[in-house]
Amino acid sequence: MTSSGISSRHWSDENPIPGQSHTASNTEYRSRIMSRKRVFIGDLTRKEFREGIDGGIIQAAIVPTAATEQHLEHLEMIHDTASVAYMAENAALKLYPRVVVASPIAIGVSEHWMEHRGTLTVRAEIFTEYVYDVCDALKRGGVTNILILNGHGGNVVPMMNRIDAFRERLGVNVRFNSYWDTYPAEVVYRYMEQDRLPGHADEYETSMAMALFPHRVHEDDMEMESSAKYGTKEKGEALAPVAVDGVAELLRKMIAGEEIDLEPRTFRPDGAVSMLRDHVIEERTDDQG
Repeated sequence: MTSSGISSRHWSDENPIPGQSHTASNTEYRSRIMSRKRVFIGDLTRKEFREGIDGGIIQAAIVPTAATEQHLEHLEMIHDTASVAYMAENAALKLYPRVVVASPIAIGVSEHWMEHRGTLTVRAEIFTEYVYDVCDALKRGGVTNILILNGHGGNVVPMMNRIDAFRERLGVNVRFNSYWDTYPAEVVYRYMEQDRLPGHADEYETSMAMALFPHRVHEDDMEMESSAKYGTKEKGEALAPVAVDGVAELLRKMIAGEEIDLEPRTFRPDGAVSMLRDHVIEERTDDQG
């Protein structure tokens, strides 16, 4: 994944990490690690990770969760994984070098799409325990703030059912949110013809793919009866930075120990059509009432 076009704050001797003492070893670490910005744990050496933790520089980690599943005829099945990896990487870069990113968990709970061949799925209990083990490994490595950042709707309810137990078992600051949870309602109204997101392979996801990885959009195979026809590159270019900023702010609050009021949004029982729509409709009703 590329990170071009996304600015990040540079922590330097003159602009130290809040709450951290200035030491020669920390300065040496910053100088080396910032010569090439790498946020994925797999791109670090064990020495770099160890020194980042021991020096109080690495303060949080993201565990991206996603899926490999059908996305209609026109989007590639890696879409959810590619999207959440982009959000995780670029949010981490905004807080560089305080946040690292685990390898994305690319197969999630997708039983509802198994009629479409090529979709991969795991049982909910297997998925959640796998996510737990990744978080436990991070905790054992010294990470005390862990954001499980989701990019697939089928993972939401299984994770919501387990996140409280995760906190109790791990004993660190761990939370679960999808990246789209961070969108303000007014942004949805401004850009979405259908007043909703993320949906499934329709207006929002098609727009994001057109902006972030256009080579993964097969426009000749697009089903014009779906709302994918409303997708545009311009919408994706406008919406992607909003989500990146929202995830970065969520991480900043976690690191600072601030109170966070951001509940995960779930799919309606009648299908994977919307998450945010129902919430913004409720907000409109409250405002008018």
